[in-house]
Amino acid sequence: MRKRQGQRKGVVLLMVVTLSLIIFIWIMGLLFVLRSNVYNLVSFEERAKAYYLCETGVSVAILDIANGKIGTTSGKWTERQFEYEMGGINYFINYKVRKQNGRWYIDTWVDQSSGFSREYTLAVGGQRAFPIFIRGFGGR
Repeated sequence: MRKRQGQRKGVVLLMVVTLSLIIFIWIMGLLFVLRSNVYNLVSFEERAKAYYLCETGVSVAILDIANGKIGTTSGKWTERQFEYEMGGINYFINYKVRKQNGRWYIDTWVDQSSGFSREYTLAVGGQRAFPIFIRGFGGR
């Protein structure tokens, strides 16, 4: 009779270890999913900030064109960097402008020196000073 009681104790121990392992694996999977969701949320926030900062760079470039601060030499790039404060944080926004064949081309970007994990670029082009097409993308 003692042999059977010992066998039951071994089965219960095996069940407890197996159940603990299953719970541990489930918790680790849950933590992995939560971590990746937080990373995606932070990455989305960073991309949204960078996009609107790049739009600010486009707006400043358009104002500089309208105010005559940028020459109309065809094919030559004019570059400028300026500091912009948003939410109590200073960001460095860069832009390049050129006019070629009657069309304006503006590239604006914020880079890692502004606190982003990578460089973001927004390219704008059109016949008038106002953008016809806007294409944004994350760079390096």
